[in-house]
Amino acid sequence: MGLWDSLGIGRKVEGASDAPARPASAPAHGVHGGVSWAPNIDAGSCRGCGSCLDECPAGVFAMGRHDKGARVARPQDCRATCERCATRCPEEGISFPGRPG
Repeated sequence: MGLWDSLGIGRKVEGASDAPARPASAPAHGVHGGVSWAPNIDAGSCRGCGSCLDECPAGVFAMGRHDKGARVARPQDCRATCERCATRCPEEGISFPGRPG
């Protein structure tokens, strides 16, 4: 458990009641919610440090309640030119397969 976890601040947990509702026009969840280039987290590499949550300006990531690893919660909000999450991941576990060049 990290400092942010023990303080209960700075991160959103999946299913949090204060999470904004997904607009009706947003794509349904599925393979990256219809976004072919959204970030992909290697579950074997993720240790749940939360760097991606802290670094992402668009709030794309969430922490799972059961496995305590990060997951892509809002892929449609990912900015095509931003790679802050991938550059800050200490395990180098975030990639963007299918991202246009």
